[in-house]
Amino acid sequence: MDETVSAVLNGKTNLSRDEIWHLSGLVQDQYRESPNVVDIPDKNVIFVGDLHGELDCALSVKRYMEKYEKHHFVFLGDYADRGPNQIETFNLVMSLLLVSPSRVTMLRGNHESDDVAARYGFYNEVTRVYSFDLFKHYSRVFEILPIACYHEKSIFACHGGIPEGISTIEEIQSRNRRNPNFPDDVIFQIVWNDPQDNDFKFRPNMRSDRARTYGAEAFNRFMKDIDAKKMFRAHEVFPEGYRLFFNDRLISIFSATYGPRVRPKIVRLGSELSTELLSL
Repeated sequence: MDETVSAVLNGKTNLSRDEIWHLSGLVQDQYRESPNVVDIPDKNVIFVGDLHGELDCALSVKRYMEKYEKHHFVFLGDYADRGPNQIETFNLVMSLLLVSPSRVTMLRGNHESDDVAARYGFYNEVTRVYSFDLFKHYSRVFEILPIACYHEKSIFACHGGIPEGISTIEEIQSRNRRNPNFPDDVIFQIVWNDPQDNDFKFRPNMRSDRARTYGAEAFNRFMKDIDAKKMFRAHEVFPEGYRLFFNDRLISIFSATYGPRVRPKIVRLGSELSTELLSL
């Protein structure tokens, strides 16, 4: 095992500049040739929602990884910003990926963006403790992370939601994600869009004039087009840590306490698309 990865997994939090440089470089190597949408198994998968710099929640996920050693773990994005241990949380998730790359997928959320990190805390924290140059190493991780995962005839997962005007996985694969922000509208919508449990296609979203809210009509059409039955996403804060949409075919999961506001959850996908909520 890599020495820095081992140190983080054994509880080291005060990493040096060179150690973070090293970790971020290894993650870039891991995903440099990956497509926008990566393959995952169709059972024994655990989905992790927003962590937002809450190291205690990330450590709970680490314990579940030790308990469910035959499961694949998908982190749905938003590793930093807002919380008390943003740097430490990001470093831990990167280390979990690097120690078990065959059973961990690390997706990009809307907060894996230079613009958003500058508004919500991660940029300020990294530049305060380290430097602007080191923030740019994290930024290079942002732009290399895949934006979705998929198993044909089974599941689709991403941070936010389905994009307007897209009907195939190949169309998502064709877009360019390699940017510290989200100039591509399809990539932007995949990390920013939100579901609403009503029968419509797409509507404006108050988050941004580029974001959309998607209803049952759009969701059912997209899932039929890509031949998937169940979807997992994160992005929204719910007090109970999750919410079901579209006849339970979409599960939205949130894995941080958000102060005292949320009872954080992760969700386990078992055989035949069965699901089980697990508390952090």
